[in-house]
Amino acid sequence: MRGALRRLQDGQRWWAAEFAFRLVALLMFGLVFCCFRLLEYSLTRTPSHQPTMAEFALGTVGVVLGSTGLAFLLVGPGLLRLVPYPRRRLF
Repeated sequence: MRGALRRLQDGQRWWAAEFAFRLVALLMFGLVFCCFRLLEYSLTRTPSHQPTMAEFALGTVGVVLGSTGLAFLLVGPGLLRLVPYPRRRLF
């Protein structure tokens, strides 16, 4: 396991990680679809009502899953790559 994590942190290409990240992204998009479909059903049913906190939470979860899924889909295992940063100095 350490070897696989070290390989991802070094930025080396690994087809299994690429596949896993893309699969997780597609699963997240499926959950986004389900969240917004449920939210649409909840808001359009009769009688009309004001949105509840659960509906706001469902919308928030959908947006967070969508943005995370998009990052997983576009960047993939590059999200785990270590990024060097300069050390801070007082003087």
